[in-house]
Amino acid sequence: MPQDCPCCSGKPFTECCELYLSGSTYPNTAEALMRSRYSAFTLGKLAYLRKTWHPETCPELTADDLQTNWRRLEVIKSKQGLKKAIVEFKAWFEADGEERALHEISLFKLHKKRWVYVEPLDDWPSGSK
Repeated sequence: MPQDCPCCSGKPFTECCELYLSGSTYPNTAEALMRSRYSAFTLGKLAYLRKTWHPETCPELTADDLQTNWRRLEVIKSKQGLKKAIVEFKAWFEADGEERALHEISLFKLHKKRWVYVEPLDDWPSGSK
């Protein structure tokens, strides 16, 4: 029985984020990249997270940064542009025996012909909703 992808796409992992995490291919949309990054967080794939983070905003990540017990992902909406994109999501995790959510509106940009995560935004930019 194939394992479901951690990104909650409903697809088997081998047909979804594993393709990106293994380096077989690269996400061609910001939403696909965001989903693969969530999977990387859940599976502790530090190198993939660094590779998919814009070099100007990427923090010094360590294995300790990947200790969160992620439970599920909910993509609320996304807007794909030619050179930048925005994805709003909730990433559910467990902390102190309770389920909580990280709610983020994320900015992605094309960098060297690949989508990369840049930073969280406070809100959707005007005219982008």
